[in-house]
Amino acid sequence: MYPLPHHLHQSDEKAAEVGKLGKPEAYYYPPQYNFALDTFPYTFFGLEPGTTKDQVIDCLKRWHEGDNRILSLSKAYRLTPGTGWDVPPGILHAPGTLCTYEPQRASDVFSMWQSLIADYQLVDWAMVVKDVPPDKHQDFDYLLSLLDWEANVDPFFVKHHFTEPRMATDPAATTDQGFMEKWIVYGSAFYSAKELTVLPGRTVTVRDAAAYGAITMQGYGRFGAHPISAPSMIRFGEMTEDEFFVTHDAARNGVQITNLSSSEPLVILKHFNPGNPEMPQRS
Repeated sequence: MYPLPHHLHQSDEKAAEVGKLGKPEAYYYPPQYNFALDTFPYTFFGLEPGTTKDQVIDCLKRWHEGDNRILSLSKAYRLTPGTGWDVPPGILHAPGTLCTYEPQRASDVFSMWQSLIADYQLVDWAMVVKDVPPDKHQDFDYLLSLLDWEANVDPFFVKHHFTEPRMATDPAATTDQGFMEKWIVYGSAFYSAKELTVLPGRTVTVRDAAAYGAITMQGYGRFGAHPISAPSMIRFGEMTEDEFFVTHDAARNGVQITNLSSSEPLVILKHFNPGNPEMPQRS
């Protein structure tokens, strides 16, 4: 497995020029799926403070000369399971090799800015301009305008974009009730997410202020009237018991969840649409 190339996702304004929506996204690295970190557990984000626009344009102009060395202008951050990042549109990023839970806008706009991946895979120029108006395909000033420049060269990038979990409830009180909840994606106008852990052998009722989708990371039990389990292997065409959608009313009334294991936690990730009133803001 290799990292992805340094790339960006367009803003709503830029994506609208090709009839599409912009794409913000967020990352969380579930510990259950990241016991091995693979070949490159680092992600490059943004550009080093002090980088000039001319330096970036020079990298794009070197596209057909092998490695355009765009990563020389960026900084890599080691990825830690159980944490994540917030990546608004216009920020360059080259995701590393951790398995990633990724709430995002339902859009596939992008622009690749790295010509060579892991010293072996060339990226075609068509991947730079896939979502760029045809008359702008060789307009380097236009391509540069796809960047949120200030966000890319932000000297406090980690403070503004690194995401550590925050407790969603009083851990002492809810642990006594049989569960714990953390916010793992927050501070975004587009989505939010929680990690719910139900302790072994416990039955709990969990309430939320908004509808959500759920995916199971670990364990097995009952989710309302339905069996729930994290699959260890999925074969083509087989159904699984790991994904659910909970309506607004059902979420507010509460979902009864039972962990049928006597030794293993039941861990569920829950992702919400915009507007969850309980979501914390970034400090």
